[in-house]
Amino acid sequence: MFLLLSPSLEAQLAFLGQVVDAETGKPIPFVNIGVVNRGIGTVSNEEGDFLLQFRRHEVQPGDILRISSLGYVPTEVPLSRLKQSTQEFIFRLQPTAIDLDEVIVSTAELFEVEEEVGYPNLAGQGIGYWKDSIALGGELGSRIRVDKGLRRLKALFFQVMDNPSDSIQLRVNIYDVNKKRALPGQNLNSTGRSILYTLRYGEVFTLIDLNPFDIWVRDDFIVTLELLGVYGTDKIGLSLPAARKSSGRSFRRYASQDVWERIDEAVVGLTLQTTLFTDNKRKIPKPRELRRRQRREREISGQVFYESPSVVNLRAGRQSPLKGATIINYTRNEVVTTDRWGRYKMSVNKGDKLVVKYPGMFQIAIVVVDFQNLNFQLHREKELPMRWNEN
Repeated sequence: MFLLLSPSLEAQLAFLGQVVDAETGKPIPFVNIGVVNRGIGTVSNEEGDFLLQFRRHEVQPGDILRISSLGYVPTEVPLSRLKQSTQEFIFRLQPTAIDLDEVIVSTAELFEVEEEVGYPNLAGQGIGYWKDSIALGGELGSRIRVDKGLRRLKALFFQVMDNPSDSIQLRVNIYDVNKKRALPGQNLNSTGRSILYTLRYGEVFTLIDLNPFDIWVRDDFIVTLELLGVYGTDKIGLSLPAARKSSGRSFRRYASQDVWERIDEAVVGLTLQTTLFTDNKRKIPKPRELRRRQRREREISGQVFYESPSVVNLRAGRQSPLKGATIINYTRNEVVTTDRWGRYKMSVNKGDKLVVKYPGMFQIAIVVVDFQNLNFQLHREKELPMRWNEN
């Protein structure tokens, strides 16, 4: 068992501010602001506003305040330059230059192989969790060990053991491994857009689509979940499966810009669906294995609908079928869409990871545990209660 915990902060010094784009003047959401390696940090909200507070004895002369965000050049300011008489600070970040993607030319015949990597099925072995008053920007994650080779990351999924909040705003960070220190290195998300996810109360299985971010790896990498916001409660208590593994390695930091702490022989239950591009024919499933999988498949069907408010009786509601909803099988890399009556059919195996999506609505993610027909009721994003907690 290991946890992410920080002591409560009795605010004696407070810095209120906003982070904006230096070229457009528009606010930048979810920026990391913190005193480097001091465990003092926070994250700006969706309007770029932030409140950084700490006790005077927690900092030393020469400490640096660092402001950083994907797609922008980081800014560092000595704390001694920040005047306490200033009511509000405005930090302007310069956008980074757009790097062209690397182009690889090869005459080798490459085969695409779907592989699941990481740490599934850890429920009941241990707990990795965020607890109490951890500052925004705190991260917890694990090193994902893979065979060397070109690999595209398609989806991240994990189980949730407990979440007392109405919802939690998370950011997924994917780092390469710093070879010298064996710690998280460069963020591999080069799109300049954060991988954001709102974890809702009662959600027990989460799947986050990584396809829009086009992330590639060639070796081991590190995946972390970062806390950006908590809704509906004063304290966080998010719990994920974890376990002891002799070859495992996890990492945590308590706040934005804090130092990384390494946890040996422990892993968090984060798993990824990937596509490996390889010239090794031994990696390709053999025809006998494919036939065995096909024999285990079963076709399921069902309906996707939205329960819209009824004009006659607002409490009763009315089920409206959703045409064009997508059901994605990330395990098999297959997609089907619903017809005009919201109906679908799909072949699945036990253990397949499915996601149901429709624009403007919360997705539903499930693991197939039995061959039964499934109906899905989706909700619009603004219909579920959320309450921002400034702490």
